[in-house]
Amino acid sequence: MATYKYGSGAVTAAKRVVIKDAFVQGGEVVAEVTQPAGTILSEVIVRFIGGVTLGSAGDIGYELGTSSSGSQLGTNVDGFLDGGTAIAANTVYYLSNGAGAAGFTPDSTQNTTSGAAAVGYSDDERTLYFTTICANQTVTGDNEIELNFVFTHLS
Repeated sequence: MATYKYGSGAVTAAKRVVIKDAFVQGGEVVAEVTQPAGTILSEVIVRFIGGVTLGSAGDIGYELGTSSSGSQLGTNVDGFLDGGTAIAANTVYYLSNGAGAAGFTPDSTQNTTSGAAAVGYSDDERTLYFTTICANQTVTGDNEIELNFVFTHLS
């Protein structure tokens, strides 16, 4: 017979990282954040504090992983700009497991023959790496973003 234990339930908390000079021509910028023990990364909210302009049409995207420049939790090389030249200030992207967040998969896959551990969950504190990726075009503008990492505490 099943037994039950009741508690207060899951609680969410966020950590904020601001990156100045977030995009560099033909390169990447890596930001680090510490994931608390017993949490899953639920989403990352990306806000362009200032606008970003490329010298010519190109792509701007991201990688999110458990190693520097890694993509274990997701990647979308044109997730912020796909063949365009500008991103306006106060543009906001929700990277969560769902529509509009191509490449971000922190939870376990459903409807499979066997369950697998969620890559976004960690029993132990660990470092996550958010990498910006930019086309080989000149970058101008305020070029500043804020990242809000939203963690759900499960234990």
